[in-house]
Amino acid sequence: MSGAATRTAGAGAQEAARPPGLDGPLVRAALVLALGAFVALLDTTVVGVALHGLGLRFGAGPAVVQWVATAYLLAMSAVIPATGWAARRFGAAACWTGSLAVFLAGSVLCGAAWSLGSLVAFRAVQGLGAGMLFPLMRILVVQVAGPQRMGRTMSLIAVPVLLAPVAGPVLGGAVLQGLSWRWVFLLNVPVCLLVVLLSPLLLPNVRGPRPERLDAVGLVTVGAGLAAGVLGLGRLGAAGPVAGALPPLSAAAVLLAWHGVRARRRPVGAVIDFGLFRDRAFSASTAVGLLNSLGLYGAVVLVPLFFQRAGGYDPLAAGTIMVAQGAGAGVAVLLVGRVVDARSNPRALVLAGLALVAAALVAFATAGRAEPGPLLLGALFVQGVGLALAAAPVMVTLYHSLPPAAVAAATTANAVSQQLGAAIGTTVVGLLVRHAAVGAAGAGRSARRSGGRWGSWC
Repeated sequence: MSGAATRTAGAGAQEAARPPGLDGPLVRAALVLALGAFVALLDTTVVGVALHGLGLRFGAGPAVVQWVATAYLLAMSAVIPATGWAARRFGAAACWTGSLAVFLAGSVLCGAAWSLGSLVAFRAVQGLGAGMLFPLMRILVVQVAGPQRMGRTMSLIAVPVLLAPVAGPVLGGAVLQGLSWRWVFLLNVPVCLLVVLLSPLLLPNVRGPRPERLDAVGLVTVGAGLAAGVLGLGRLGAAGPVAGALPPLSAAAVLLAWHGVRARRRPVGAVIDFGLFRDRAFSASTAVGLLNSLGLYGAVVLVPLFFQRAGGYDPLAAGTIMVAQGAGAGVAVLLVGRVVDARSNPRALVLAGLALVAAALVAFATAGRAEPGPLLLGALFVQGVGLALAAAPVMVTLYHSLPPAAVAAATTANAVSQQLGAAIGTTVVGLLVRHAAVGAAGAGRSARRSGGRWGSWC
């Protein structure tokens, strides 16, 4: 009897230690969050393939039409720092629904734009709505999932973060081939409207303690500094004189340094709480998240460019090849959340993920031909697996040792770093392409016929 009792007690202890399952309300909430994030993130990449056509439609050169994308990114960057305060003041769910409504209005206005100037202005409205969505999504997951189910829920919402940059060029190319350019912006309207209607029903609006007064000066310095940094990095990676990037980068350095000094003197109520970086888990997660964002956006720009320049594929075909990366991410993300919730060592997952991404990039760097054969498609699949393995654990360990009251501030600081990581990633790719192009031109005709190496495909 004592042996049976012991076995029963042991089974009961194992059952109690097992993380609770994902119930219906949580799954529905996660799907709503994933859909909202997907349409907003999709809009950052789907427009890229439309810029050439928009330039022809409005009779504008590349430098001018690029503002269709730049206005969106700058508006996103400017509004991100206000996320933590707004979530504490009004509730994360209310801010989420409001931000989606602004994004929806901007999408409709972009589809109805009558000139390039109006389109740029309406893209800024879209960006203002999209900026808070990604940090708010993570705050809401922490609230509705709890610590025992956070890994699996974060994995569900990691799907749009990993798939949208891949799906954007494919959808954009398909829309432009069969429909008007306006549908690039109107395509997400039905999904966005559905999420706006469902969010108040499925997401509880939890308010934290009444926050301190909004630090308006800090919001301006951080928002403007982040926007100036993104603008400067964009100019640094684009074709044109490097000197044009120095004024916005200098302004970004001054504004962000000023906020750092103010936050050190008056830490209470600061837009970015630098005291959070004393927490080792938060600092490590933020650093790895920045690198992961850099790698994700850098690869999404670089790989299609590789197939277009070296292989002669059109934008739609090059974007379609990226589906292999999305497939790898989708497979891995279904497994990694359960592992994280089971209290396994997330450090091993992150290191394995980054190693897989590095191995995939080596395959591209040593490829002799720019054709989507088994080797390069396999490398893309492995790269997707690696990005997924690194993304979900980093999002969970960010809050590992922080109190619940610090979740909003931690998410805001992390979102700022990821936005900078994305800008740095695309900038590095731009600089590499420019450098390779200069090297290829100097090497002469023989270098351009050498067969698909990095120095010749530009």
